[in-house]
Amino acid sequence: MPLHMKIQPIDESDVSEEVPYPETMRQMPKSRLKRLFERQFTNKNVSEKFTGSDVEAPLSRGNSGDFEPSSVCLAKMVLNFMEDNNGGEKQRCGRSRCNCFSGSGTESSDDETECSSGEACEILKSLVLCKSIRVRNLLTDVTKIAETSKNCKLKDGSCLKSVANGLVSLGYDAALCKSRWEKSPSCPAGEYEYVDVIMKGERLLIDIDFKSKFEIARATKTYKSMLQTLPYIFVGKADRLQKIIVLICKAAKQSLKKKGLHVPPWRRAEYVKSKWLSSHVRVDQNSNGEVKQESVEVIAESVSSIVFGV
Repeated sequence: MPLHMKIQPIDESDVSEEVPYPETMRQMPKSRLKRLFERQFTNKNVSEKFTGSDVEAPLSRGNSGDFEPSSVCLAKMVLNFMEDNNGGEKQRCGRSRCNCFSGSGTESSDDETECSSGEACEILKSLVLCKSIRVRNLLTDVTKIAETSKNCKLKDGSCLKSVANGLVSLGYDAALCKSRWEKSPSCPAGEYEYVDVIMKGERLLIDIDFKSKFEIARATKTYKSMLQTLPYIFVGKADRLQKIIVLICKAAKQSLKKKGLHVPPWRRAEYVKSKWLSSHVRVDQNSNGEVKQESVEVIAESVSSIVFGV
């Protein structure tokens, strides 16, 4: 037999009030990610940067759980981006190819240095090459004379004299040249010897053991590679020699400074150029060792006039 049940209304007064949860149970533990974001923004208030903006509203509330950490993080990123673009942009140097990593011109870049040294080495190779057939033939004759002469094995001026005499015997207008220059504030006095040849109105300079004239102590790898480009025998015009001197002396200065060494005056371009490009005296020496020189003849005439009263 089915059981009949009556639904009776429940008096609200009979229902006991809901027991409130204790405060310790109501406050749920914060997640680690949320605590991380709150810690980040409590140290530096966003309202100090943008007063009156909507971003400071979540941070000014008493309950930190009323806003989402992701939205605050996004707002913080936007503020930092706006600050960096407006006032925090670093000053960069105005050069098109800045030789620094940050663009401020204060720190040098090794890649840029290697690139510049490589370009200088290529330019030096193009200057060393003898492009004229006439100059190449002269270089061949000088090389043969230097290889067959016993004097060229000695470390003195007899090699240059042998080369000058050998070229004269081959029909060249060659002579031994002696240069001398006075002392200046940036260049000490000195003198030097080399050989020149006059061919069709052009003056060609010749020097033996040309590479050794630019050797320095504790050279860097970059300078050693440039030094290997220089020939043992140089034959060429004065303008080409001047360009070579400027390049190699600049590289020598960089090498010495990189090693913490002082650049002596005789390693500077001004002094080195004085060896071949300063005022000189051309000495024609025949096989008997007699010197035919215009300046010497003038001096001899003046001496004879004094002695003999001519």
